[in-house]
Amino acid sequence: MFHSMRDIARKTLRVGIFSLIGCSSIASALNLGGITNSHDPSTLVKDDDTYFHFTTGNGVWFSRSTDMVNWGNPGTVFGSGWPSWINDAVPGFDGHFWAPDIIQMGDHYYLYYSVSTFGSSRSAIGVARTESLKNPNWQDLGPVVQSYGGNNEINAIDAALFRDHDGRVYMSYGSWFGGLGVAEINPSTGKLASSVQHIFGGGHQSIEAPYITRNGDYYYLFFTRGNCCQGVNSTYQVQVARSSSVFGPYTGERNLMPNVSGNRKGPGHVGIIKQDGCNYTTTHYYDLNDNGAAKLDIQRMDFVNGWPTMTSNFNSIHSCGGYSEGLYQLQSRHSGKAMEIEGAVTDNGTSVVQYDFNDWLHQKWYLVDHGTGTYSLINAWSQKSLDVWEQSSADGANIAQWEYWGGPGQKWRLNHVSGNIVEIESNLSNKLLDVYGFSTENGGNIVQWQGAGGHNQQWLMLRQ
Repeated sequence: MFHSMRDIARKTLRVGIFSLIGCSSIASALNLGGITNSHDPSTLVKDDDTYFHFTTGNGVWFSRSTDMVNWGNPGTVFGSGWPSWINDAVPGFDGHFWAPDIIQMGDHYYLYYSVSTFGSSRSAIGVARTESLKNPNWQDLGPVVQSYGGNNEINAIDAALFRDHDGRVYMSYGSWFGGLGVAEINPSTGKLASSVQHIFGGGHQSIEAPYITRNGDYYYLFFTRGNCCQGVNSTYQVQVARSSSVFGPYTGERNLMPNVSGNRKGPGHVGIIKQDGCNYTTTHYYDLNDNGAAKLDIQRMDFVNGWPTMTSNFNSIHSCGGYSEGLYQLQSRHSGKAMEIEGAVTDNGTSVVQYDFNDWLHQKWYLVDHGTGTYSLINAWSQKSLDVWEQSSADGANIAQWEYWGGPGQKWRLNHVSGNIVEIESNLSNKLLDVYGFSTENGGNIVQWQGAGGHNQQWLMLRQ
């Protein structure tokens, strides 16, 4: 959100958060209903059967839904207080948090939030975490990155989190002043794992609210140009550029969402949830039919000729023929045991075996959608990829972990069997993950084998 318009946004959101409770549903792609107010919405995140939507507001405000359509049951992360470190980092902070974003890393959800004051680049992005969103116990971890009021600094607001095909997590952020930056995040601490690199904008251009996603071989950087926070007079519009590296350069800038479309004015602040093979995109907009009130919008994004396109031409959340990104336990239908990294070792080449589930991270896997019909499976403990040993195409070839390098032996197709049961097929060999010798023992080896339809080649995907 443009820093010099925050006062207007504060006044609008403080009234809107309470006045919209119990309002009738709005005209949008999904006819969203309930409490639909939103400004700078986070990426939607799901805990069990409930979606969470965080947004600009006092105490880090959020709402909940079980269908992504009807929103309610609001709350805040910090209530009326805030972490004490903010008082020194941003003198004059009044409890109104900007532009949160959230991501699941390991056994926690990490919430990133912005603190600043009107007209200043003295700002900070902080992070808090909880193991559960439905029954939260928030622990604030302090600042992630700060800016100190410099005229050309990357302003430390508008964080957005993204998991790459190799499981690494990156945070982009920035607003006007020095443009946009990106840095890698340590999934164990939620803090920076690399230095910040400038990727776009600067020189006080009207560029802010970045979000990065990947589809196939390209990274896509979404951002807004123009001024927000002026209701029906907002000049916001969403742009996109692309690169072959997460660190840029991002080129080919084009307009993705114009300033006006129907009753929607000034769309901004992209977030993307990859669900059932679909890309659902969240933004806010100012409703021309409701005196410019800021509201949540959800559209579907597709990729055509290497570039994203947006559509409101759908009226329900449905499957696009794929699987949702997230953290999973993979349980053998044959033995009931979990797929794990043997001995929780982090070395390249360590075998993948089955074992009684004990809720440890080496038994959990990130499913990352490549947008091409294939997925990577990244172990949550070692951050290494499920891999066909030595790129073999033979029956009985061992399945191990290896540093991700993007080869076909690290890309997998998921073949639906029934319910949440799938076959996991190598993109290299067209063979299936298999419990060797129909073993039911702890430590039974996982190999690849020609498909035979047996339960030892079928896996329950259990969302964690």
